[in-house]
Amino acid sequence: MSGSNQDLLADIQEINLSYLMLAQRLLRDDRATGMARLGIDDDVASLIRQLSPAQLVRLASSSSVICGFR
Repeated sequence: MSGSNQDLLADIQEINLSYLMLAQRLLRDDRATGMARLGIDDDVASLIRQLSPAQLVRLASSSSVICGFR
């Protein structure tokens, strides 16, 4: 993989991890408001809230952006 592709992958993974950490915080602070702001349903909210730090990192290491921008 070239340097620019590696940089892009690292940026995607950083966005993913930041999103997941923010999502967990929003959902733990106020579940209903967090779900509305994130545009997710109850099942997804429950899954995100229950992820361990190691699981967050593994999920964030995807090569695809996991959040949707609205």
